[in-house]
Amino acid sequence: MRLFDRLKPFAISLSAFVAVTGGAAASKTSYYSGKPWEIVLHVPDEQNERPYCAFRTSLWETRSISIEKMIGAGDEVAIALRIRKDAWQLPANQTTTVAADTVMGVVDLPMKSIGKQELYSGVPSVPVLLYNAVIGAMVDSVLAARQPQPLPIRFSGNEPLWTVPALDRFQAFEMNDAFKRCALDLRGLQSKTEQDGSSQEVTSPFGAASPAGQPPAQPSVSSQLPAAPSDWEFYTRDEDWGPTCFAQTHRGIVMVGFMGSPGKDDLVGFVSSLFSGDTRATWHVDDKPAYVSDGGESDYFGWHEFGQLPFELLDQASHGKEMAVTGASGERVLVDLAGAADAVSKL
Repeated sequence: MRLFDRLKPFAISLSAFVAVTGGAAASKTSYYSGKPWEIVLHVPDEQNERPYCAFRTSLWETRSISIEKMIGAGDEVAIALRIRKDAWQLPANQTTTVAADTVMGVVDLPMKSIGKQELYSGVPSVPVLLYNAVIGAMVDSVLAARQPQPLPIRFSGNEPLWTVPALDRFQAFEMNDAFKRCALDLRGLQSKTEQDGSSQEVTSPFGAASPAGQPPAQPSVSSQLPAAPSDWEFYTRDEDWGPTCFAQTHRGIVMVGFMGSPGKDDLVGFVSSLFSGDTRATWHVDDKPAYVSDGGESDYFGWHEFGQLPFELLDQASHGKEMAVTGASGERVLVDLAGAADAVSKL
């Protein structure tokens, strides 16, 4: 079964993030320039458009593939895919499907024509987190630290296969660093835009006034950062060292999970798109005991791996509500454990 088919729908719509193409000039800052890919921060002049980091091809003159990261309301991160070909004459507002080979398998993605020459993944009926997971798998494949992969794109109809050649490992390292720097500047730009907005509504971190003499309610882990809907999946794959089981979920572009091999006693946790360099992370389910593990970036998978985790953590995840993974520098992701029991119990 393909990855896109395995993921369940979420309630958050992507429509708020759709990048509208317009004729206004836009500023562009280059973070990496080479072939077959480049990284550019795109800042539009139109107020109804959002800035984004574009991870896009520089291989062809008359066609392009662009993977675009943007930040929407509430600091929600979204990733979109844009595909363009000058020779196309596309029907207006029609939906089609493209497929890509990634390290997670074949992923299918519905896309909509937003002009005569352009397809965009902003189909309102498909949720943000689902797009983030699918398109994120494409980026992970291209930038895989151990062995960067080519990116083949297959179309419906009679459009031929497009293949972007693989990067070498040094290029992948440079592009991964550049994409992170672009994303940081994008977040800073988004914050400045919100502060400069003349129509910005007055907000407050406090709710309605407490009754006189009553102290404010004590904060809980769940109230500090509400968990977004999540979906856990289980799968097995033959790796260099033998059969390996995986249980994982996504929170935005961040993937969190566990892996293990039959007959081996070690449990490994992994997190992608959150940490950089060697770090120490705390794994904490609800009010249960927390576990601390040292980790670093995997040369094989490209994500961060954390060993020496006890199997008690799996039992906690099977019966818990939320799990937080917090880095030594304050990086943090909170995932919903609803539905985790079935996937985790198979490890």
